[in-house]
Amino acid sequence: GKDLLGSKAVVSTQSTGELFSLEDLCNVKDRTMIESLRPIVTSWLQHVDNCGLCRGKGFICELCERKEVIYPFQLNTVFQCQMCWTCFHSSCFTGTCPKCARIRSRRTLSQEDPAPQERFSND
Repeated sequence: GKDLLGSKAVVSTQSTGELFSLEDLCNVKDRTMIESLRPIVTSWLQHVDNCGLCRGKGFICELCERKEVIYPFQLNTVFQCQMCWTCFHSSCFTGTCPKCARIRSRRTLSQEDPAPQERFSND
Protein backbone atom coordinates (compact mmCIF):
# COMPACT_ATOMS: atom_id res chain seq x y z
CA GLY A 1 0.00 0.00 0.00
CA LYS A 2 0.77 3.64 -0.31
CA ASP A 3 2.49 5.33 2.65
CA LEU A 4 0.07 8.15 3.46
CA LEU A 5 1.85 9.37 6.56
CA GLY A 6 5.10 10.35 4.88
CA SER A 7 6.46 12.40 7.80
CA LYS A 8 8.36 11.18 10.85
CA ALA A 9 6.66 13.82 13.01
CA VAL A 10 3.22 12.66 11.88
CA VAL A 11 4.14 9.02 12.52
CA SER A 12 5.26 9.80 16.06
CA THR A 13 2.05 11.72 16.72
CA GLN A 14 -0.11 8.92 15.32
CA SER A 15 1.72 6.12 17.08
CA THR A 16 1.73 7.74 20.51
CA GLY A 17 -1.92 8.78 20.64
CA GLU A 18 -2.21 11.83 22.86
CA LEU A 19 1.50 12.19 23.51
CA PHE A 20 3.30 14.75 21.38
CA SER A 21 7.03 15.19 20.93
CA LEU A 22 8.68 18.57 21.26
CA GLU A 23 9.26 18.38 17.50
CA ASP A 24 5.50 17.87 16.96
CA LEU A 25 4.69 20.95 19.03
CA CYS A 26 7.27 23.04 17.18
CA ASN A 27 5.84 21.81 13.86
CA VAL A 28 2.36 22.87 14.96
CA LYS A 29 3.61 26.31 16.00
CA ASP A 30 5.50 26.96 12.75
CA ARG A 31 2.68 25.40 10.68
CA THR A 32 4.87 22.72 9.08
CA MET A 33 2.62 20.02 10.54
CA ILE A 34 -0.35 21.54 8.71
CA GLU A 35 1.58 21.40 5.47
CA SER A 36 2.61 17.78 6.07
CA LEU A 37 -1.00 16.79 6.89
CA ARG A 38 -2.60 18.65 3.96
CA PRO A 39 -1.84 15.98 1.31
CA ILE A 40 -3.01 13.22 3.66
CA VAL A 41 -6.31 14.95 4.36
CA THR A 42 -6.77 15.76 0.67
CA SER A 43 -6.22 12.10 -0.19
CA TRP A 44 -8.73 10.98 2.44
CA LEU A 45 -11.33 13.50 1.26
CA GLN A 46 -10.92 12.34 -2.34
CA HIS A 47 -11.37 8.76 -1.18
CA VAL A 48 -14.57 9.63 0.72
CA ASP A 49 -15.95 11.46 -2.33
CA ASN A 50 -15.22 8.52 -4.64
CA CYS A 51 -15.99 5.54 -2.39
CA GLY A 52 -19.58 4.29 -2.44
CA LEU A 53 -19.32 2.87 1.09
CA CYS A 54 -17.96 6.12 2.52
CA ARG A 55 -20.49 8.27 0.64
CA GLY A 56 -23.21 5.99 2.01
CA LYS A 57 -22.26 7.04 5.53
CA GLY A 58 -22.81 10.70 4.67
CA PHE A 59 -25.99 12.73 5.10
CA ILE A 60 -28.30 14.77 2.90
CA CYS A 61 -29.46 17.95 4.62
CA GLU A 62 -33.19 17.40 5.01
CA LEU A 63 -33.74 21.11 5.58
CA CYS A 64 -32.66 22.22 2.10
CA GLU A 65 -32.64 18.78 0.40
CA ARG A 66 -29.69 19.66 -1.85
CA LYS A 67 -28.24 16.46 -3.30
CA GLU A 68 -24.81 17.25 -1.81
CA VAL A 69 -23.57 14.58 0.62
CA ILE A 70 -22.35 16.14 3.87
CA TYR A 71 -20.29 14.67 6.71
CA PRO A 72 -19.84 15.46 10.41
CA PHE A 73 -16.11 16.09 9.88
CA GLN A 74 -16.94 19.18 7.79
CA LEU A 75 -16.72 21.31 10.92
CA ASN A 76 -16.95 24.72 9.21
CA THR A 77 -20.12 24.01 7.23
CA VAL A 78 -22.00 21.17 8.94
CA PHE A 79 -23.96 21.00 12.20
CA GLN A 80 -24.47 17.57 13.79
CA CYS A 81 -27.32 17.04 16.24
CA GLN A 82 -25.91 15.69 19.51
CA MET A 83 -29.09 13.70 20.21
CA CYS A 84 -29.63 11.74 16.95
CA TRP A 85 -26.33 12.48 15.14
CA THR A 86 -28.09 13.70 11.97
CA CYS A 87 -26.17 16.33 9.99
CA PHE A 88 -27.40 19.58 8.45
CA HIS A 89 -25.71 22.49 6.72
CA SER A 90 -24.89 24.98 9.45
CA SER A 91 -26.53 27.69 7.34
CA CYS A 92 -29.79 25.67 7.17
CA PHE A 93 -30.03 24.64 10.82
CA THR A 94 -32.39 26.87 12.82
CA GLY A 95 -31.94 25.35 16.26
CA THR A 96 -34.52 22.57 16.13
CA CYS A 97 -33.61 19.15 14.77
CA PRO A 98 -36.51 17.87 12.62
CA LYS A 99 -35.54 14.23 13.19
CA CYS A 100 -35.59 14.67 16.98
CA ALA A 101 -38.94 16.48 16.64
CA ARG A 102 -40.36 13.51 14.67
CA ILE A 103 -39.05 11.07 17.29
CA ARG A 104 -40.63 13.11 20.12
CA SER A 105 -43.90 13.32 18.18
CA ARG A 106 -44.00 9.55 17.60
CA ARG A 107 -43.30 8.88 21.27
CA THR A 108 -46.11 11.22 22.27
CA LEU A 109 -48.52 9.58 19.81
CA SER A 110 -47.59 6.07 20.91
CA GLN A 111 -48.18 7.02 24.56
CA GLU A 112 -51.61 8.49 23.72
CA ASP A 113 -52.64 5.74 21.28
CA PRO A 114 -54.54 2.80 22.88
CA ALA A 115 -53.05 -0.66 22.57
CA PRO A 116 -53.86 -2.36 19.24
CA GLN A 117 -56.30 -4.87 20.80
CA GLU A 118 -58.21 -2.02 22.47
CA ARG A 119 -58.59 -0.11 19.19
CA PHE A 120 -60.73 -2.80 17.61
CA SER A 121 -62.87 -3.58 20.63
CA ASN A 122 -66.66 -3.60 20.08
CA ASP A 123 -67.33 -1.53 23.19
